[in-house]
Amino acid sequence: MAGKAMVVVLGLLVGAGHAAFAQEAPAVQSVTDPKDLRELGKFEEMMSVSGVARQHKDILYRELAMEAYNNGDQERALKMFMRAASYADKPSQAALANMYWDGIGTPVDRPRAYAWMDLAASRGYNRFIAKREYYWGELTEAERAQALRVGQEIYTEYDDKIALHRLEMELEFTRRNVVGSHVGFVGPGNVYGFTHTMNTGHASTGLARPGGSGTSTSASEQDLGLPIANLTELYRPSLWKINDYARFKDVQWQERVESKPTVDVGDLQNVAAPPAK
Repeated sequence: MAGKAMVVVLGLLVGAGHAAFAQEAPAVQSVTDPKDLRELGKFEEMMSVSGVARQHKDILYRELAMEAYNNGDQERALKMFMRAASYADKPSQAALANMYWDGIGTPVDRPRAYAWMDLAASRGYNRFIAKREYYWGELTEAERAQALRVGQEIYTEYDDKIALHRLEMELEFTRRNVVGSHVGFVGPGNVYGFTHTMNTGHASTGLARPGGSGTSTSASEQDLGLPIANLTELYRPSLWKINDYARFKDVQWQERVESKPTVDVGDLQNVAAPPAK
């Protein structure tokens, strides 16, 4: 994923028709612990390494959704946001809410939109809480009753307890596949590059060399060039341990989005990515 931040501000979350509402969302003063801020920097640095973000299914499917949306394929975007949502990705859940609310890639379904925004707000993201309350205020009494019924259906499959466990299984599989140890020992070594998988646990892959040295270099290793990450840095808990990972996604949202005075309304975009030239 290009750029160091994986969090996205989606103009899709508020929609062009809700620009005035976007301006009402207040900035939240940062209260993040300095240690967490330092770890956030490491977290974002490692997530910017080519291929790493896409080993996280929540980010992979969110990116695919954004690509589809930008290419005008709204139905595929809806499906990909749904997959990202199944891995507890709050921005994707909020994107689904807006798509159902405005009928983007799907018929308008305001009760379902409310239920998705309610789930998106469940970890305390202030902008999603505000949007959820806006939705509730717009619903009729009949729609509110329907929203509560639909919400039970959605929470049964997508509640964080279920979705984070689903993501945990994926992250553990990837981490152990690379580390090559069921107890999680990483040890010294360098990562030289990534393909679509991260089988970097053995020198024969040409992607990682334990100890960072060796007497011979394969052609694939030569092609990969200089090391791009240290194994110990790459496999820090904030990237692969589910509780740490979820917490630092929340910290990132707080720092990169909630602390900003407004949500940008427009195309999907990376928060910290440099502007296009």
